[in-house]
Amino acid sequence: MPQLKRGSELHLVALLLLLITLLSAAPATAKTIVVATVPALAQIAQAVGGIDIEVKSLTRVGQDPNVFAPRPGHVRLLTHADLLFSVGFGLESSWLASLIELSGNENIKPGSAGYLSGGDAIEAIGVPRGMSSQQMSEWSPDKNPYWWLDPELGIKVARALSVRLSEIDAVNSARYNHRLHLFEQAIYEALPRWRDYMQINTGAVITYHNTYVYFMQAMHIELAGFVEPRAGIEPSTRHMDNLLEVIREKHVQLIWVEPYNNRAIAKRLADAADIKMMVLPDAVDGYGTEGYVGMFDKMIERIARWSQ
Repeated sequence: MPQLKRGSELHLVALLLLLITLLSAAPATAKTIVVATVPALAQIAQAVGGIDIEVKSLTRVGQDPNVFAPRPGHVRLLTHADLLFSVGFGLESSWLASLIELSGNENIKPGSAGYLSGGDAIEAIGVPRGMSSQQMSEWSPDKNPYWWLDPELGIKVARALSVRLSEIDAVNSARYNHRLHLFEQAIYEALPRWRDYMQINTGAVITYHNTYVYFMQAMHIELAGFVEPRAGIEPSTRHMDNLLEVIREKHVQLIWVEPYNNRAIAKRLADAADIKMMVLPDAVDGYGTEGYVGMFDKMIERIARWSQ
């Protein structure tokens, strides 16, 4: 009898070990996979989604999203995505549609629940301060896509994202809403500080491309003109001469240029006018709310340094 009892105990132990093994091998609840097209959108997604989602960005900090060249690895990212989070307003038009098609993921096509364009949640920017309607329409007939550089528009898009994540993953809806509130709070706390500093230290500015127009409108900065006469077109001698006149008339002291655009041309104009040219980021490394708010902190810190 003792031998039978011992055999039963060993059998029970074996069953328990098997159960533990099976439980440990069971997959954890799958996170919602979000693929953003640019780093700032990935940060907004991280801010709202937190630990309940997995976020990847197709482009990196310092890359021009207008001319991004996808690789096979980017196709694989979209193949497994639950949500594709894009900028919209045509920014990714030269490459995103074909990338979606190659992925074979029907759930992330435009119009589906797994596709969210930030541009659908906001109104495109109007005519910047200091420029006539004719000047702006001649320069860029399309809607300006760089909305993430206006922190309040970032909030509007984050709200749309929270709704969409809640539709995809209803179990964590309350958590998404809570993180959205924290994201809004962080931006609204920083916004007066950003605006006050820019008003005191920044006059009219010339930029290379139209990247910073949303940022300038949000911070109440006057845009004096663009180095490019049209998007992607290098300036002629006549255009440069016109800009020199604008610089004198509006007392421009700074030219802003993106990390991926032609610094040499911007520097030539700055030297001719005896003013400063600075490289200003449109994205920075960092995670979630801290990364997104940190982008504006870094931009304003750099402007402050070059304005001295």
